[in-house]
Amino acid sequence: MNTLRAAIIPGLIAGVVSIFTSWFWMGLVFHRYRRATPETWRPEGPRNYALSSLVRVLSAIAISILYVLVARFHVGFFADGMVGALRFAAVIWIALAAPVAIEAAIYVRMHSMVVLGQVIDWLTTAILACAITFFWIGG
Repeated sequence: MNTLRAAIIPGLIAGVVSIFTSWFWMGLVFHRYRRATPETWRPEGPRNYALSSLVRVLSAIAISILYVLVARFHVGFFADGMVGALRFAAVIWIALAAPVAIEAAIYVRMHSMVVLGQVIDWLTTAILACAITFFWIGG
């Protein structure tokens, strides 16, 4: 099975699940901190939710594709079963999602708890994408 076909379904599953985990983190746990900087936020609506959901699903698929590539080539640090999958999720998160959220907060006025929520939210997405893909490809 080629890499893309091996990653699409688990990435899609992880993306859909991460829409709900994102709602938990950003919609429930950390949402109240947005009130500290109301001028920063656009009004929420169905279009915003649809676009952010699409971004999340596509991101989870991309993470799954990268993980399948790494897992198939048995890259040492990431080849150790589920632990390796979680290591890969952490490295992807550290390399991409965490710096983007943190650097944006340096220039955009946001409550520090919103930034923490975004960082945790994207860590959850990376973990879901790698863990579900690990099980899907027969880890």
